[in-house]
Amino acid sequence: MVEVRIEDWKLTIDKEKTNALYMTHLQAGDPLAYQNFLLANEKLDEELLHFSNSLGLNLQQPTLLNAFPVDGQQIMYSGYYTVCGAIVEGEMDAWDVIVGEHCFSLVEEEPILALTEPHFHIGFEVVLPWLLPQTLELTKK
Repeated sequence: MVEVRIEDWKLTIDKEKTNALYMTHLQAGDPLAYQNFLLANEKLDEELLHFSNSLGLNLQQPTLLNAFPVDGQQIMYSGYYTVCGAIVEGEMDAWDVIVGEHCFSLVEEEPILALTEPHFHIGFEVVLPWLLPQTLELTKK
């Protein structure tokens, strides 16, 4: 376990177990929205990479991913990442950390993974461009 401090968050994180979790969890949901999420997140800026690496996150593999079309050819993604470890300090459900276009918060969610390890969730929201050749209209049902 490593202790990580990011702004007002103080967390203990088991990066090995978190990484192993990402190796076994497959994203469910709208495949087109997920494919676009992967494509739009291919090139992450250095600040976002540093943030995700310090937490042991794989930003390409959220535990939960929601997608909502917004104005123009953009889509708002929200959801959360599961991290093995514990929250030592940090306010829940406040958009505490903003890195580039991404907003992150510590969230309390009903777990969709059956984990016996201590864990917590980091929620996120980001608006990304629609990059797939399929029209965004196809994803609106």
